[in-house]
Formats: sequence, C-alpha cells, structure tokens
Amino acid sequence: MIFELKIALRFLKDGRGQTTFILLGIAIGVAVQVFLGTLISGLQRDLVNGTVGSSPHMTFSAADTPNVSVLNNETGFVASSSGNFSRQEKSLDNWKPMLATLDAAVETTAVSPVAEGNGFLIKSGERWPILVRGIEPQRADLIYDLSAKLSSGRFAVEGNQVLIGTSLADEALLQPGDTFTFELPGGGQQSLTVAGVFDLGNNSLNETWLFMELGRAQRLLGFGDDISRVEVQIEDVFAADQLALKYEKQFIGVKSENWKVQNASLLSALTSQSSSSLTIQAFVLLAITLGIASVLAVSVVQKSKQIGILKAMGTSSSSASRIFLLQGGILGFLGSILGSFLGYALTQAFLWGTSIQTGEALFPLQFDPVAAATIIVIATTASILSALLPARRSANLNPIDVIRG
Repeated sequence: MIFELKIALRFLKDGRGQTTFILLGIAIGVAVQVFLGTLISGLQRDLVNGTVGSSPHMTFSAADTPNVSVLNNETGFVASSSGNFSRQEKSLDNWKPMLATLDAAVETTAVSPVAEGNGFLIKSGERWPILVRGIEPQRADLIYDLSAKLSSGRFAVEGNQVLIGTSLADEALLQPGDTFTFELPGGGQQSLTVAGVFDLGNNSLNETWLFMELGRAQRLLGFGDDISRVEVQIEDVFAADQLALKYEKQFIGVKSENWKVQNASLLSALTSQSSSSLTIQAFVLLAITLGIASVLAVSVVQKSKQIGILKAMGTSSSSASRIFLLQGGILGFLGSILGSFLGYALTQAFLWGTSIQTGEALFPLQFDPVAAATIIVIATTASILSALLPARRSANLNPIDVIRG
C-alpha cells in the first residue's frame, strides 16, 4: 500500500494544475453543502423555537370517558367507575399521579398544571374579557419563561398578585401595584393586584391572558382540587406526536394534543426545506463525483506509459487500480477538509453580514462539526467510488501495447 500511495502522490504532484482545480471544485462543492446544511438547520431551529420554544409541546386534558380515572393499573392507580354512561370531563381530578409520572420521564423538560377559566377585568367601569390561568410559577416559568419576559414589575403570583399582558395593561391603563376587579361569569368578584406585566410576543395572548397562583384560581373558578390540563415540554420537539400518543394510552380518560397537529403548515414547510436542501446537496455531490471521475480518466490516459512500465516491472493489476483509488480518496478527503473550513467561513460571514445594521444576526447559525464530518466521509467515499472506472481501465492496460504505442 505504501508503494501505491507514493505513486498516487507523485501522479497528483505531476499534474499540479489538474489537482489544484479539482481540489478547488471539491472544496467549493463541500462548502456549499456545509453552508446550506447549516443555514437550513439554523432556519428550522429558529422557526420551531419561535413557534413552540415558549409554549407547550404536548397538553393533556380530560376526555369523554365512562370512568372517572387518570392512570391505568400498570402505574399502580386503580380506575374507579362512575356508572355506565359517558360524560364530558371538564377537569382533571386525579392529576397529581400524572404529574409525577411525567416529571419522572426522561423525555420531558417541563411539566406544568393549569387551571383555566374565563372572566372579566373591570377597571373604571370598563370591562375586558380575560382568560385566567392558574399556575405553579416555577413550573410555568420553565415553559413560558415569564420571569425573563416581564416588561415591568415582579414575577409574583402569591396571594392577590397576578401577571397581565402588555396589551391588556395598556388598554386598561394598569401598571404594577395597581388593583382591579376580577369578575366571574356567574357574577362573583375579587380584587386583584398587578404584580408584573409580561410580553409573550403575541398580541392575542398579551391582551387576554392573566396568570395567578394555581390554588387561588382553583378556588375562584370552582375547580376544587381539579385542574384544566397538564402542559408539557420535551427534549425532542419532533417526537411530540409519538410521545403524546404513548401517554394518552397510559393515562385513562385523558386526551392529548401536540404542537405538530396544531402547526401542520409549519411542518410541511420544514419538510419542503429539508427536501430542497437534500436535493441540492445530492446534485452538488454528483458534480464532485463526475469531476473526479473525468480528471482521473484523463490521468489514466496521460499516465498510461508509466503504468505500463510499472506493470512490466511486476506491478500487479490490482496494485495499479489502487493507485487511482488512492488518488480519488486523497482528492476527496483533502478537498472536503478544505471545503469544511470554507463552509465554516461562509457561515461566519453570513452571521457578520446580517448583523451589520442591527447588531444581531438575522437568525442564529450553529456550525455542526458532526454534520461537517459526515459530509467529509460521504464526499471522500463518493470520490473513491468515482475512481473505480479509471482504476478498472488502468488494471486492464496491456503493458506491451502501451509501451509500443
């Protein structure tokens, strides 16, 4: 193998011009693959994060069921019957075991119980419809990042303190420390104090949502110890549909929803982006392969006399083939290494170029060394495969005919 490697390197050195151009071609092709892959993955992460980064990936609420139960017998909780009729559960009753199960799951990153109901905010004789959301602050903060999204005031929901959105605060002329009257649809009223004003980046939510402590919401809304739903975030957001189905089967009398169903159009766009990216990269790889194959085919013709002499001196046909296979591997490996560095440079240039005016990149890009290494392996393998035909031609050369010619 050392002998073939020395000959392959000598052939590449003799054809410096061809070697340089094919290396540049491979490098540019790999750079396009690396940059395009980084760009598409960065865009997809940004879109997904903007859509579900600060919202539940899965929610579990009560479903139509003949039994008042939450967990099946496999989890150690026995379902109890409430008769042979079906009714619409408006709240989850035995939700604490469910919470414990989800907390213990390795896939989940945040689990938050919510007691939700409608009401009215009354201030200076005016009324605004609102959606009350009773939460456990630490748990809800892991999903909605409320503590970081306060535009004013404090992150506090203890006692009569609540959090309201910026749009609602502007319309009702409320600021931290102000009090207002909360009215239930049935007419009951409660005086509440604004502790903080949040901005979730969604005008509809900022205009209607009000967060208060879970226990107080349960009492005001008449839930007792029940809740409306359990909201969950998971590590792999794209596995939300599979996990939601898994837990829906495990939890009796519970229905699940997940962000993939609610954002079908976004998923379709992401799939189209990925397909387009793979198609472009496949054609780039094909161009690299054809380029190497054509250069090595020409090299076989140019070096036919040298190959003939080598074979006349005892070099085997398989050894002659390996010379060109090694050339293909060397070109592919060195070119793809150079292309990876060039792709990284393009990524940094994109980040710099899009941040000139605003000081912040259009969207974050993260260079993935693993993805780059995968492209290097694929490009090198494709380069070796592209050398198969030239290698076969070199193996079939008759040394006597070549030297005579």
